[in-house]
Amino acid sequence: MGAVIRNIVDATGKHHPDNEIITTGEVSLSLFLAMAMMGLELWVLADLAIPIIVILTVQVLFMFLFSYFILFNVLGKNYDAAVQTAGFIGYAMGSTSNAVANMQTITRKYGPSPAAYIAIPIGGTFSDFFNAIIITAFLNFFT
Repeated sequence: MGAVIRNIVDATGKHHPDNEIITTGEVSLSLFLAMAMMGLELWVLADLAIPIIVILTVQVLFMFLFSYFILFNVLGKNYDAAVQTAGFIGYAMGSTSNAVANMQTITRKYGPSPAAYIAIPIGGTFSDFFNAIIITAFLNFFT
């Protein structure tokens, strides 16, 4: 809906409040991440601490190697590639909101990257949608 509203506003030539939109987005993202962290029941995972740490370590190592040696090079070794790579890392290590938070950290300091803000959120949204369908289909197939 946000993309539709933005395109309509741009097409009609109306002024849209960029600063207010950015502030609202940052507040919403911060609230979402805080609520997600507060909802974790870490005591339930206490028995799984060692396996989770091993899995997380391997995942972080793989993401670093893949992102640095493959993804950044394939995307073109430029600023947009760096922001997209940061977004990919955020998505791969968590969710689309992590990807956006990673990209915001970089773009706040070094400037905007429209290509990254088109590719990563749209890709994350579509993959979340299709993951839900695929996982449900596999669960129904195997049960």
